[in-house]
Amino acid sequence: MAFERIQKQSHTIEDTSINVSYDRFTTRFEIKSSTEVIYSSLLLFFPIRNAKILINNQEYSLKILWFLLWRSKLTNSEGIVVKELLYRRRKKSIGLFIYFLLITMVKIGIGLATLKT
Repeated sequence: MAFERIQKQSHTIEDTSINVSYDRFTTRFEIKSSTEVIYSSLLLFFPIRNAKILINNQEYSLKILWFLLWRSKLTNSEGIVVKELLYRRRKKSIGLFIYFLLITMVKIGIGLATLKT
Protein backbone atom coordinates (compact mmCIF):
# COMPACT_ATOMS: atom_id res chain seq x y z
CA MET A 1 0.00 0.00 0.00
CA ALA A 2 1.45 3.34 -1.06
CA PHE A 3 1.62 6.38 1.18
CA GLU A 4 -1.26 8.77 0.59
CA ARG A 5 -0.74 12.35 1.63
CA ILE A 6 -4.33 13.37 0.96
CA GLN A 7 -7.06 10.89 1.79
CA LYS A 8 -10.34 11.43 -0.07
CA GLN A 9 -13.82 9.98 -0.17
CA SER A 10 -17.06 11.10 -1.77
CA HIS A 11 -20.62 10.84 -0.48
CA THR A 12 -24.08 11.70 -1.78
CA ILE A 13 -26.32 13.68 0.54
CA GLU A 14 -29.77 14.81 -0.59
CA ASP A 15 -28.83 14.49 -4.30
CA THR A 16 -25.65 16.52 -3.72
CA SER A 17 -22.26 14.95 -4.13
CA ILE A 18 -19.73 16.03 -1.51
CA ASN A 19 -16.01 15.29 -1.45
CA VAL A 20 -14.28 14.88 1.89
CA SER A 21 -10.49 15.15 2.09
CA TYR A 22 -7.84 15.10 4.81
CA ASP A 23 -4.24 16.22 4.28
CA ARG A 24 -2.00 14.21 6.59
CA PHE A 25 0.87 16.75 6.54
CA THR A 26 -1.05 19.93 7.23
CA THR A 27 -4.00 18.24 9.05
CA ARG A 28 -6.45 20.17 6.87
CA PHE A 29 -9.91 18.62 6.80
CA GLU A 30 -12.21 19.79 3.98
CA ILE A 31 -15.72 19.12 2.78
CA LYS A 32 -16.44 20.37 -0.75
CA SER A 33 -19.42 20.26 -3.03
CA SER A 34 -19.02 20.61 -6.77
CA THR A 35 -19.30 24.39 -6.58
CA GLU A 36 -18.06 25.49 -3.15
CA VAL A 37 -16.05 24.68 -0.06
CA ILE A 38 -18.55 23.79 2.65
CA TYR A 39 -16.10 23.33 5.53
CA SER A 40 -12.34 23.70 5.85
CA SER A 41 -10.29 23.59 9.02
CA LEU A 42 -6.82 22.78 10.32
CA LEU A 43 -7.20 20.12 13.01
CA LEU A 44 -3.67 20.60 14.41
CA PHE A 45 -3.58 19.95 18.17
CA PHE A 46 -7.31 19.95 18.85
CA PRO A 47 -8.49 16.32 18.79
CA ILE A 48 -12.21 17.07 19.05
CA ARG A 49 -14.08 19.27 16.58
CA ASN A 50 -17.78 20.03 16.39
CA ALA A 51 -19.19 22.28 13.69
CA LYS A 52 -22.51 23.19 12.14
CA ILE A 53 -22.51 23.21 8.33
CA LEU A 54 -25.12 23.87 5.65
CA ILE A 55 -25.68 21.53 2.72
CA ASN A 56 -28.59 22.41 0.42
CA ASN A 57 -29.81 24.94 3.00
CA GLN A 58 -30.18 22.19 5.59
CA GLU A 59 -28.14 22.25 8.79
CA TYR A 60 -25.87 19.31 9.61
CA SER A 61 -23.62 18.66 12.57
CA LEU A 62 -20.04 17.60 11.82
CA LYS A 63 -18.18 15.73 14.56
CA ILE A 64 -14.48 14.88 14.26
CA LEU A 65 -12.50 12.94 16.87
CA TRP A 66 -8.91 12.02 16.08
CA PHE A 67 -7.04 11.50 19.34
CA LEU A 68 -6.51 7.72 19.52
CA LEU A 69 -8.99 6.56 16.90
CA TRP A 70 -10.23 8.54 13.91
CA ARG A 71 -13.94 9.28 13.85
CA SER A 72 -15.79 11.72 11.60
CA LYS A 73 -19.53 11.70 11.15
CA LEU A 74 -22.27 13.90 9.77
CA THR A 75 -25.65 14.09 11.48
CA ASN A 76 -28.81 16.12 11.18
CA SER A 77 -31.90 16.47 13.37
CA GLU A 78 -33.23 13.10 12.15
CA GLY A 79 -30.07 11.15 13.05
CA ILE A 80 -26.83 9.99 11.46
CA VAL A 81 -26.56 10.79 7.76
CA VAL A 82 -23.00 9.55 7.15
CA LYS A 83 -21.57 7.21 9.78
CA GLU A 84 -17.93 7.69 8.70
CA LEU A 85 -16.75 10.38 6.30
CA LEU A 86 -13.28 8.88 5.74
CA TYR A 87 -13.64 5.12 6.09
CA ARG A 88 -10.06 4.26 5.05
CA ARG A 89 -8.66 6.63 7.69
CA ARG A 90 -10.85 5.03 10.36
CA LYS A 91 -9.78 1.54 9.28
CA LYS A 92 -6.09 2.50 9.35
CA SER A 93 -6.37 4.11 12.81
CA ILE A 94 -7.99 0.96 14.23
CA GLY A 95 -5.23 -1.18 12.70
CA LEU A 96 -2.50 1.02 14.19
CA PHE A 97 -4.21 1.01 17.58
CA ILE A 98 -4.37 -2.79 17.60
CA TYR A 99 -0.72 -3.00 16.48
CA PHE A 100 0.49 -0.70 19.27
CA LEU A 101 -1.67 -2.55 21.78
CA LEU A 102 -0.15 -5.91 20.77
CA ILE A 103 3.42 -4.57 20.83
CA THR A 104 2.82 -3.09 24.29
CA MET A 105 1.46 -6.41 25.55
CA VAL A 106 4.50 -8.26 24.17
CA LYS A 107 6.87 -5.77 25.85
CA ILE A 108 5.04 -6.13 29.15
CA GLY A 109 5.14 -9.94 28.80
CA ILE A 110 8.87 -9.90 28.12
CA GLY A 111 9.40 -7.53 31.05
CA LEU A 112 7.46 -9.82 33.39
CA ALA A 113 9.31 -12.88 32.12
CA THR A 114 12.69 -11.29 32.85
CA LEU A 115 11.57 -10.37 36.39
CA LYS A 116 10.88 -14.03 37.20
CA THR A 117 14.45 -15.11 36.39
